[in-house]
Amino acid sequence: MEAVSEWSPQQVLDWMRGLDDSLQLYIPSFQNQRVDGKQLLSMSHQDLLSLGVARVRHQELLLEAVDLLCSLNLGLESDLLRTLMGKMRAAHQNLSSAVTQHRKTPTYQNQNSHQPSYEFLSAVMDLITAAKSLLSWLDRSSPISSRDFTSTKSSIIQLCLELTSTVQKDLAIFQMEEKILEVSQALNGVCEKTVQVTSDPLKQEASCLEEVHIPNIKPGEVLGLYIKSTYDGLHIITGTTDNSPAEKTQRIHAGDEVVQVNQQTVVGWQLKHMVNKLRAESGRIVLLLKKRPRGTSESAPAPLKNLRWRPPLVQVTLAPKWRTDGALLR
Repeated sequence: MEAVSEWSPQQVLDWMRGLDDSLQLYIPSFQNQRVDGKQLLSMSHQDLLSLGVARVRHQELLLEAVDLLCSLNLGLESDLLRTLMGKMRAAHQNLSSAVTQHRKTPTYQNQNSHQPSYEFLSAVMDLITAAKSLLSWLDRSSPISSRDFTSTKSSIIQLCLELTSTVQKDLAIFQMEEKILEVSQALNGVCEKTVQVTSDPLKQEASCLEEVHIPNIKPGEVLGLYIKSTYDGLHIITGTTDNSPAEKTQRIHAGDEVVQVNQQTVVGWQLKHMVNKLRAESGRIVLLLKKRPRGTSESAPAPLKNLRWRPPLVQVTLAPKWRTDGALLR
């Protein structure tokens, strides 16, 4: 899933169309100002005033929805950082492996050889690419983070310059390899430190995003999903009906949060707009679900047992800050 901070102005407008009905009149202002995802995430009351959102209640509704996006984006960016860390480690391991293999070949006659292997140079390029991706991540995170990454970015740039200058120098291959491995290790250290300082151990969860495909949906067919929405626009699945398309996937469970419907983010949407989105789709529906951490119950704001309800015997239990309306999607 693309990070919200990378949304285009059109994606922002598409998301706004699912918000509370009272907010729809502000869409032209957002369109004229070409508000993108990065601007949306940092939206303030003053920004909303400049966009014509003067009523306090409307500001609250919009900022509540934006807060949900901020939380979602933080998780996506954290996942991306961990992915970048994995790429950085893999590049370093590939470098080490290339050096080890090269030194075993007959062409590696002595330490004065000047010809690096193709695998070695390829691994260096992978390392530089991963470092550039990390720089991009830091640039996106800086405006919405309380941490100053200036020194971190400077270190990465300096280390990348060392990489490129080293491979261009007329050095003995042994010296080049040793220097590149040293710089690679330093880059990994910077990345690991960044992961540590941006990770809150108290907030780490085992939840993850998972795509679920519901194929062969006929027009008007019952999907068999029970969904309940929180007051601020999170959509939690509370169950599925027997032998329904949703149940047959065997991958949809009570407590799962619906994040996207066919690549459209629905976090913060009114329930009726999300229902209409699902009903409008036919052929195949792709849901992006935020799965609950395994073995936990208190962390999910939904009924926690994966019960299979049979209409009309469904029982609705009210919880604080929950709407009383649920929806069986048809």
